[in-house]
Amino acid sequence: MNKKTLFTAIGLIFVGIVIGVVALTGLQFTGIGSAQERKGSAAIGNATYAPTPSMTWLKSMNQAFIDVANIVKPTVVSIDVSAKASTARVPNDRFHNFEDEEGEKEGDLFRFFFRPPGGLNDVPIRGSGSGVIVSADGYILTNHHVVKDAADKGTITIILDDKREYKAKFIGSDPLTDIAVVKIDAQDLPVIAFGNSDSVQVGEWVLAVGNPFSLASTVTAGIVSAIGRNIGIIGDSYGVESFIQTDAAVNPGNSGGALVNVEGRLVGINTAIATRNGGYQGYSFAVPVNIAKAVAEDLIKYGKISRGYIGVQIKPVDATAAKALGLSKPEGAWVQQLVKGGAAESAGIKEGDVILSVDGRKVAAPNDLQAYIARKHAGDEVVVKVWRDGRERDIRVTLKPRDDDKQIVSNASPEPKDSAPLKLKELGLDVKDLTEADKKRYEVDYGVRVSDLQPFGQAATRGVMKGDVILEVNGDKVQSVSEFRSAIARVKSGEAALLRIRRADKSTQFVAIEMGKTD
Repeated sequence: MNKKTLFTAIGLIFVGIVIGVVALTGLQFTGIGSAQERKGSAAIGNATYAPTPSMTWLKSMNQAFIDVANIVKPTVVSIDVSAKASTARVPNDRFHNFEDEEGEKEGDLFRFFFRPPGGLNDVPIRGSGSGVIVSADGYILTNHHVVKDAADKGTITIILDDKREYKAKFIGSDPLTDIAVVKIDAQDLPVIAFGNSDSVQVGEWVLAVGNPFSLASTVTAGIVSAIGRNIGIIGDSYGVESFIQTDAAVNPGNSGGALVNVEGRLVGINTAIATRNGGYQGYSFAVPVNIAKAVAEDLIKYGKISRGYIGVQIKPVDATAAKALGLSKPEGAWVQQLVKGGAAESAGIKEGDVILSVDGRKVAAPNDLQAYIARKHAGDEVVVKVWRDGRERDIRVTLKPRDDDKQIVSNASPEPKDSAPLKLKELGLDVKDLTEADKKRYEVDYGVRVSDLQPFGQAATRGVMKGDVILEVNGDKVQSVSEFRSAIARVKSGEAALLRIRRADKSTQFVAIEMGKTD
């Protein structure tokens, strides 16, 4: 073989090898390679996907929630409370506060949700909650029920969002609004921005920030479900309950934390939950910030509350009462009793008046009045619009401190005449003339005593109780059974009779009963 032929053969072999290598490599890339190589080279995910314009818009709204959380979290603190067993009672379930004085009972629907994280047999007893920084020099807003047991001999530890810890000083608290203030020795702290709880509307977004189950800086979101809720949890006749209701999830440990709007402004202090098992079941309740702020300012400035009082006992107006009072619809706070020497009596408000507004603000229910007056001080003047005798009238009232409100106003009238017992089947009650013993017991000089009630009769359904003394019917005093019979006879079927009654505890109330109505 000559050299030319040899080089040609070698060249063909080399070209064949190159072609074979290239072909084999191509086959591997198309799936003939090893399983390991196939796994590493597979393309996953939709590389061509693009969000719709509406999704992009929603993402911008989502950023607002992120911004709010970032702004608010540093202003919310954890509160650990320690109190000796001798100064705090063990709760009847692990989600209650140390004491039961606010009216909590196992199985109650509405509860405070301060959380004792340690064992119930621990000494000292410990608990945890939340708080909100309201001043750069260390004042912190929280719930009364969170810190009350440590006010005298216990300890209050504050843990900031950045994990720094401080011992706090108890400044003061207000059981009637469940608001308290404590202070730490610190400077240049992040401070929450205040909103206006009067402008909060049902349906608006809110975020709750706190420390449920000791999980620091937890943020949940929901909407305002209702405003002006009175849930009867404070357990005091002077208690101020006008809660903001929300479905933002809160749990034991959130108590005292922040409820903020989508601008990151504080609108409420999370205080209570609706629950049958101690945990969150759909609704929570916050003290409106306008009330909390007024209380906090008093506590910081004076160390106590300088609240003004009107000096009335009130109740709601329902449809039957509205008919009896001549109102076009059920609204307002119905004055049942006046406090002797109180602001209302001094200003000329009368029992039976319906308070429709205060300083131009509509009073739809009693807690609307209470919530507004709770921000005022003794000596402040308010203008109250009342409904009396079929027309409206404005009355200026100068508020007084509670210490002036001591004794209930009593009434005096001529002696009642004797008469036979009267049974009124339509009302579902029996009445008798007052005896001398009755007059002394109830401290009255006229009226008729309810001697019996039908269990589901009109009177019982509307709130009349056996032993009550009926003093008036539609504003007319009744001196005897016969006068009571005549007064009731003047009320036509379909109309409502307005009864003014005296309880065994010497309190006075109004009860409206629709004639001819069956329940």
